[in-house]
Amino acid sequence: MLAQGLIPTGALAGVRVGISVSDSDDLPRLGLANAHAELAIGEIARAVLVAGGSLVYGGRIRPSGFTQCLLHEIHRYGRSDALTLCLAAPEHRKLSRSELDSIDRQLGSKGRVVCLDERGNHIPDILKFKPPEPEDTDEAAKAPAFSALRRLMGTITDARVLLGGNLSTFAGSMPGILEEAIIAVAGNQPLLVSAGFGGAAALAARHLGIDDLGWAPSDFPRRPDDVRIDRAVAELEEAAADSGWDPRATRLETDELGQLSASHRAGEIAALAVRGLSRALS
Repeated sequence: MLAQGLIPTGALAGVRVGISVSDSDDLPRLGLANAHAELAIGEIARAVLVAGGSLVYGGRIRPSGFTQCLLHEIHRYGRSDALTLCLAAPEHRKLSRSELDSIDRQLGSKGRVVCLDERGNHIPDILKFKPPEPEDTDEAAKAPAFSALRRLMGTITDARVLLGGNLSTFAGSMPGILEEAIIAVAGNQPLLVSAGFGGAAALAARHLGIDDLGWAPSDFPRRPDDVRIDRAVAELEEAAADSGWDPRATRLETDELGQLSASHRAGEIAALAVRGLSRALS
């Protein structure tokens, strides 16, 4: 595998990499499907794990998707505590005690589930004490819980990778990938952005000065006219200015940053992302 051939084993030992990914509305017009994004995330996860790093993901269990993709990779390549799966209150409230227990058993020693309350506090022993809770259907009430989850993840990660990201439907006050990018940039963390799948990651790449997207259609990424997205983009630019965040902090060359941003090739994306992480955090 390309990433294994270029990155020495142990290059990311002790490094916790946050994964930001969701489906993008741009995939069909790029001739891509959700399976391509899952393949890319699987390759990135594998490369991080082979290099000795661990993964942090704020996901969902139902319906299945990227969480199951990450579980597959840690079972094949993960060591102890290879994945921290963080569930916001609106997500774990959908699940029965038996469903949570099943995920916990699937992870075994290779990972852990962290369930949070609405304020982002860890709920200990949830498998033992989880009450039957109705799912909160008030979308406005969910937004603070998702924001709290993302702030918590910002405190337990050393770097973040962005890929895809839905801009038309999202749970929270803004698209989750943009909020996670804001938190990473405000904390001056290395941020590796794959814009080739469109969505929120492409929007972040443009407004962080990583990629002008000159290779893409003029209306790329496709997005609705939504004040919440405008506000998120403004916050992202402000966070970068205030923290002095610089995409070159990864020490990837300019052509490597452009290649990472524009590529659709899973192996190439993974190799470049882990190369940048290893250089930035070595």
